[in-house]
Formats: sequence, C-alpha cells, structure tokens
Amino acid sequence: MAGKIGRTIPDHIYRALLARSGNKCAYPGCPRPIVNTKNIYEAQLCHIESVSHKKQRYNPKLTQEQVNDYDNLMFMCLKHHVETNDENVYTADVLRKMKYEHESKHIENPFNIDMSHIYALKKEAEEYWQKVENANNNEHEFPDLKVSINTRANYNELSDEVNETLDAIDKLIAVIDKQDQDKYWEIFKMGFPNHLNKIRIVIEHMTIKYLEAHVASNPQDMATKAKLDSLRKDFLETSKTSAHAD
Repeated sequence: MAGKIGRTIPDHIYRALLARSGNKCAYPGCPRPIVNTKNIYEAQLCHIESVSHKKQRYNPKLTQEQVNDYDNLMFMCLKHHVETNDENVYTADVLRKMKYEHESKHIENPFNIDMSHIYALKKEAEEYWQKVENANNNEHEFPDLKVSINTRANYNELSDEVNETLDAIDKLIAVIDKQDQDKYWEIFKMGFPNHLNKIRIVIEHMTIKYLEAHVASNPQDMATKAKLDSLRKDFLETSKTSAHAD
C-alpha cells in the first residue's frame, strides 16, 4: 500500500478522511493516533488499491483521480500499514470494509484537525515552481539554447516525456546501425547529448514532484523533506544553466 505518487490529493478529501478517522488508525482495535498530544502527525495516508503496478492491490482500471479519491484512501499507523501489505489476507474488499466500519463510528462526531501544515506545504511547493518557471523563462543564461521546463506538468505527463525522449534515442540508434557513423557526426555530438540531457532533467523534475507528494502526506518524514530541499536547490540552478549542445 503505497503513499501517494500521482496527482495531489485534494484538500477536501484530506479533510473528510481526517474528520471521519476519529484520530485513530483504521485497523480494528488499534489505539494509535493520527495526530498525537504534541500535535505531531504520526499516521500514514494509505492507498487501498495501489498507484503503482509494483505495489499491493494494483488496479489498472483506476484513473489517477480514482486512485487518489476518498474511497481508495484510509489512515493507518505504520505497523498496520506494513501488516496490511499482505494482499492475500488484506484484499481491497477487506480493507474497504475495515475503512467504512471504522469511519461509520465517527460520522456523527467528526474529528477536527488543523490543516495549516497541508496548506503551508502546498504554498511552499507552488512558490518554488514559480521560481523555477521564472528562472527558466526570464533568467536563463543561454535563452536561445535553453531546455524548456514545464513546471505545471504532472507525474504522468513527465513520464510520457521521458518515454518520448527515449523513443527519439532509439530512432537515432537505428539510423546509426544502418549507416556509416562518420556521416552522422551531429548525432554523436548533438543528438545523443541533447536527448540524454533532457532525460536527466525530466527524471530530476519527476523526483521532486514525487517527493513533494510524499512529504505532503507524510510531513513527519524530515529525512525526505531534507532530500527534497536539496534537490530543489540543485534543480533551480539547472533551470537557469542547462542548455542544448550546438
């Protein structure tokens, strides 16, 4: 059961899940809180059917919106999050039954929680990507040769961009296999370097987007937050300096 990877989970879904959680792990009989007495977020927001084909209970029929929708999410403590990864025992139907039986106890007496940390993280992410967009469009050191960065792209769009770039490399390789390499100097000196550089940039971009999503649902994970901050700093510089070979 993975943490969220795709598009950001809407605030209203967070609020509904938190309100109906009773501030407790959804596993039957578990007393562990979502937010402890020191107002520290301890739980994990878990997917019932995974966002990734490599994870538990993956359902290829779900759209990104359905994967991150209310019906596919539940709060659990780390111990029971790990335990319920046994998909032979904890099927999607078993977990949904667990979720709704737990939430039904708190419908009439909802739990209220301060959502400020979620809004703060969201605002921080928006401000950062605005800086990258400005750096790439207005502050680039080599504007005529810049590698354009679409800061509004989501994970799926970035993944598609990687695949398109890899396809372009495959086509270049196919040409080289059939012809005298000496005739294709530009492919070796510009084609390969430019496409490979683009892949590196997109992968960095995707990693930051993924970590932003992870930190938003796991704000207590300070190690990941530190890694995110470091990657953001490096990528901001990349957005101003990365250029095509010419």
